[in-house]
Amino acid sequence: MKEKIHDTLKQDDLCRIISETAKDMITVWDMDLTLIYANPSAEDTLGYNEKELKELLTNSEGPGLSRLVAPGSQDTFRTEVSTRLKGHSNLNVSERHHPVELELIRKDGSTIWTETENSPLRDGNGGCTGFFSITRNISERRHTRETLLKNEERHRNILESIEESYFELDLAGNFIFFNDALCRMTGYSQKELMGMNNRRYTTPETAQQLYEAFKEIHATGNPAKIDNYEVIQKNGEVRTNEMSASLMLDSSGSPTGFRGVARDVTEHKDRERELKESYGNLQRMLEGTIQTLAFTVEVRDPYTAGHQRRVAELAGAISQKMGLPLDEATGVRMAALIHDVGKVQIPGEILSKPGPLSANEMDLVKTHPAVGSSILKEIQFPWPISDIVLQHHGRLDGSGYPLGINGGVMSTAARIIAVADVVEAMVSHRPYRSALGLDKAIEEISNNKGTLYDTEVAEACLSLLTDEGFTFS
Repeated sequence: MKEKIHDTLKQDDLCRIISETAKDMITVWDMDLTLIYANPSAEDTLGYNEKELKELLTNSEGPGLSRLVAPGSQDTFRTEVSTRLKGHSNLNVSERHHPVELELIRKDGSTIWTETENSPLRDGNGGCTGFFSITRNISERRHTRETLLKNEERHRNILESIEESYFELDLAGNFIFFNDALCRMTGYSQKELMGMNNRRYTTPETAQQLYEAFKEIHATGNPAKIDNYEVIQKNGEVRTNEMSASLMLDSSGSPTGFRGVARDVTEHKDRERELKESYGNLQRMLEGTIQTLAFTVEVRDPYTAGHQRRVAELAGAISQKMGLPLDEATGVRMAALIHDVGKVQIPGEILSKPGPLSANEMDLVKTHPAVGSSILKEIQFPWPISDIVLQHHGRLDGSGYPLGINGGVMSTAARIIAVADVVEAMVSHRPYRSALGLDKAIEEISNNKGTLYDTEVAEACLSLLTDEGFTFS
């Protein structure tokens, strides 16, 4: 039967095995800091074997110490010697076993960072006869720590230099971390804000808005943007903010809180509102100008008074039926309101002539799209109204006027007005004929869609007239 290992190995053998196989450098010193022993790992750590170390450190105050301890760590080493080693009996338990970090110089001149823990060696009477030291190479750990500290410092500097407010909340919505920008945004100090819940600095409506938003973030794990929520500053002023927020998770993936960036957009919203009001005023002025231009045509041609307005009404309905964007549909309606402005150059007696027009008179009438386009060309409209007016009597097959205006040239707005213009003219009375009626207008558009009139526009118009009961007001 084999003997147990502790029965076959003596205490000294165990100590030798442990010392010689340990990866850390183990050294033994007397009270004069003379090296008594160094294990084989000393050579891996410092590049010196035991014999070389003893020769180097024969005098702890001499040049040997300067060659082993880096200049930046010599003061730390001397403090360790005077207060921890020689004054060891005066230290409490935690102080006695507190490791010291030193930068040491290797045999090849390179340096490493080490962590050493010293323990006293005592004789049979309890007296301290020397020290037992365990030294570990912590260069990689130290580098990692310094990198983390630099990154932390960099991130802190970034957080404190940005104008936006960065914050972290616990799951209940209480502040647990934030930058100085949040203090400036709310008017509260760091001490006042820490632990504060969003209900303290928001209206009840905003508090509910934030609750719903964070609830959604927690449920889905997806980040979210929260627009136009109100913050009540410490001085009572209400400011408008917007926020981007996301969920914080621990290492196991469980939610721990929320983080986000908030910005004060009060001035931006005020400017946006002012611009909107200004745009509205300009829009109204523009429409007034267009209405005035339209009125000049009606004054010259009383028999077609209201024609442009009614064409604009139907053109607007067709635009909506086709799903045109609001701005584009507005441009169609504005162009329709003045599509006949070129008629101001046609003599009144021709416009109100009760019988058929001569060829020369008809040629003169056909100039009104070009004349109208020329009149409007220098006015800075937000839409290409001059081009639309020029094209509104065009036809897909090129049979309209002016010559050369066809499906390849006509804009969507001109195609819409062309259809609306024909329908309105056919259902209205003219000096040279009675109204032809809605059925004739529907027949005209149906028979000629795809040849004279744009198919999509024609079908939208026919749907309005036959299915939705569109009538001119």
